[in-house]
Amino acid sequence: MTGDYLWDRSGTPDPEVERLERLLSAFKQADPPKPLPIIVPKRARARSLPFVMAVIAEAAMVTALVGGTWAARFLPTGPSLEVTRLAGTPTVGSKSFSESAQLRVGGWLRTDANARASIDVGGIGRVEVDPNTRLGLLSVRPGDYRMHLARGTMHALIWAPPGQFAVETPSSTAVDLGCSYTLSLDDEGAGKVTVTTGWVGFEWRGRESFIPAGAVCLMRRGLGPGTPHYEDTSDAFRMALDTIDLRRGSPQMLSAALDRVLAEARDHDVVTLWHLLLRVDPGDRDRVFNRLAELAPPPAGVTRDGIRAGNREMLDQWWDTMGLGSASWWRVWKQQWRDPAGR
Repeated sequence: MTGDYLWDRSGTPDPEVERLERLLSAFKQADPPKPLPIIVPKRARARSLPFVMAVIAEAAMVTALVGGTWAARFLPTGPSLEVTRLAGTPTVGSKSFSESAQLRVGGWLRTDANARASIDVGGIGRVEVDPNTRLGLLSVRPGDYRMHLARGTMHALIWAPPGQFAVETPSSTAVDLGCSYTLSLDDEGAGKVTVTTGWVGFEWRGRESFIPAGAVCLMRRGLGPGTPHYEDTSDAFRMALDTIDLRRGSPQMLSAALDRVLAEARDHDVVTLWHLLLRVDPGDRDRVFNRLAELAPPPAGVTRDGIRAGNREMLDQWWDTMGLGSASWWRVWKQQWRDPAGR
């Protein structure tokens, strides 16, 4: 095989081969090992340069494949939701965007003082994010869309069946039960949910709150959701609820706060009284039972003794008579939440 520069450096070198040699000269071995015998098909020998180029192309493909595998393992991948800029310059991860971006599971959407954004929640709803907000994506699975609000304000509009969308916060988990609502949170983990339509369930370590349309509910780090109430209640009514929720003051002060709530309660404040059945001291449950029974008589099978004992089935039966939706939706969701595999 003489006269072929590619194989024995004899003959006239091809300009392309010379260029490759110059590029790779920095990697030349000072004392190369004895060359191995290479059997090259006649067809390849007849077209030396195309053969070399084919080898190089194949090597490039292998390199790209290895690089792609590395990227698939170490770069953010997986399910995502589309985010659309509404104002300013929001960011997903560390990158700002001017039109839209993909928010992946484990990623964060951030807005500064001038930015706003909208998230398409997999065809089941939409979330709008206000300025100065940090919102993370936890899960994108059919029937289980979950976000985490670290701070700021978000507005959710969900038209899917109840229990498919939830937002975790440091203070509570808000579960959509077919509704629209606004959820806000400060840097200390305290916040509020305001429900516009439908109702929202709040849960934290077994403490539950159901918030119907027109009502609000406060949440506090370390305490969870407070007692829901309607926005048109008096300042004295709301202050009394804070005293009860925070267990602030002496037994006499707590009793006076409950007196205030019971005296001011109107027909639609049955929502507040129903929650207080489990939030006041056992000795005060009869007082709440009596006032609630005046406004919304308990259905057959719901007894004073059962409510005193905190019987969950009786409480749910009473709730279901108030025209605010069925508590069974909430129980089904909680079962799925505890055991996503359905075991």
